[in-house]
Amino acid sequence: MKILGVGGLMHDYNCALVDLDAKSVAMCEAERLSRRKHHILREDPREILAPVRYCCERLGCSMNDIDVIAFAHTDFFQSKDWFKPFFPAAKFVDVDHHLSHCAAGFYASEFADALILSMDAFGDGTSTLLAEGRGNRINQISRSRDIDSIGLEYLRCTHHLGLGTYGAEGKTQGLAPYGKPRFLEAYRNEIRISNDGVVEISPRLRGESNEFAMAGNYAEAVFLNNDFLNGLCPRRVPGEELLQIHKDVAASAQKMLEEAALELCRAGLRRTRSRRLVLTGGVALNSSMNGFLARQNLFAEIFALPMASDRGTALGAALYYAHDVLGEPRFFRLDHVYYGNEYSDAQIESAIRQSNLSARKCDDIFSETARLIDLGGVIGWFQGASEVGARALGHRSIVADPRRASMKSRVNDRVKHREWFRPFAPSVLESHADDYFTTFPGVDLSAMTVTVRALPEPAQRVPAVVHVDETARIQVVRASQNGRWNPLLQSFHALTGIPMLLNTSFNDNDEPIVESPVDAIRTFVNTDMDTVVLGDYLLEKK
Repeated sequence: MKILGVGGLMHDYNCALVDLDAKSVAMCEAERLSRRKHHILREDPREILAPVRYCCERLGCSMNDIDVIAFAHTDFFQSKDWFKPFFPAAKFVDVDHHLSHCAAGFYASEFADALILSMDAFGDGTSTLLAEGRGNRINQISRSRDIDSIGLEYLRCTHHLGLGTYGAEGKTQGLAPYGKPRFLEAYRNEIRISNDGVVEISPRLRGESNEFAMAGNYAEAVFLNNDFLNGLCPRRVPGEELLQIHKDVAASAQKMLEEAALELCRAGLRRTRSRRLVLTGGVALNSSMNGFLARQNLFAEIFALPMASDRGTALGAALYYAHDVLGEPRFFRLDHVYYGNEYSDAQIESAIRQSNLSARKCDDIFSETARLIDLGGVIGWFQGASEVGARALGHRSIVADPRRASMKSRVNDRVKHREWFRPFAPSVLESHADDYFTTFPGVDLSAMTVTVRALPEPAQRVPAVVHVDETARIQVVRASQNGRWNPLLQSFHALTGIPMLLNTSFNDNDEPIVESPVDAIRTFVNTDMDTVVLGDYLLEKK
């Protein structure tokens, strides 16, 4: 049996194909193909079918072989009907949105049992779901209504600070350490979390309407407005100076989020007694929150799903139907994120010819790239299959020297074209992670999902990857998991004595991570990178 999961019906359209006979999985995010960030689905057969065909090609089947299509929403969406003409023999089913989040996180983990916390803005009438995963079953503990959304309040704060709307919440997280949480007590007075883990927020925290949500209109000012934030400070217009009060509002919202998540975890623990935690839903992309939870020592093991936002709900819907509905035994574990396209040397060579750029093939691309980074180069690194999820983890990355404090401003200003306060993450060899950071033995740190503390003295050697609050969102790199990424770090370590690199996603601001060699060269040409590496080929600007 083949089950196609379909997620992102409001934003971040994605598909996942699960073959129960072959015990195999394929995933695809539409934005990587369309080049439209947070791809909103339109009634265009090419758009609808592109990620479906990609998944089928990966598993060696045709669309006619698909038996079940599982939507990661029970709410009405007209876009569900768009699929039906193309799959006349398939069975169509709806899976609750937050159960899709939970299934993606739990069934992708290696845990036999776990407490699951799913938090996002809203979906199918719910903003937060506490659940217990046990074997191939997920049992609900408590739900919080969509109007009582902690995640949506964080988005409202992002909008109020003039940082953007959906997808910009990471800017609030990055700004928060520059402020003081002096409005935290005011937030506490507006939020109640019951012993069972049900969130209730005051009318002052709620927006005027949720109707805009159904249209995916996250930019609607009424929807993203509330009395509480208006009472703290006037809404900042993008481009206006960032004042201390804006930084303090960000710090307060971040601390509010962390405290709410902690209370929810405590409520879940009272019910499950599980020492394992799965974090999923869009809020689980907040690595500072995840790091805060890890430091509480409530759980021996924590897994935060790399595709925690709606990017992962297609996988969750398919796996929920396979395990919870059909009763199939578990077989999948997300032990890497490299589910995207891989390009041949011939395809790379064709893209190079079209670019008219100077290129040379290197016998030892790792040592040569490490040498260029040591000299201060900013390098586009394109290797193997692309990543799923919001982070580049060494296959579609921009890399630089973490020892140079100036790299933070150079890459922000001239390469990524983004705000000065946003930090960069380190990718560090597993054997040396504890030399620089306070890690957690039972917490998965392989996908930049958790922020950890930097050790004071070693942190001085890598200032470009340590944030102002002395934290870092690390990727621990191991040879068994990271292909051609690991040898590049090994080469840089051998050359400089530093076992890590500054790693950020290979994209300009407001575009998806590059997918193809053509995408990589285009972004290279349009930004202030020095070199791009495609496989074993090294390209420089004339």
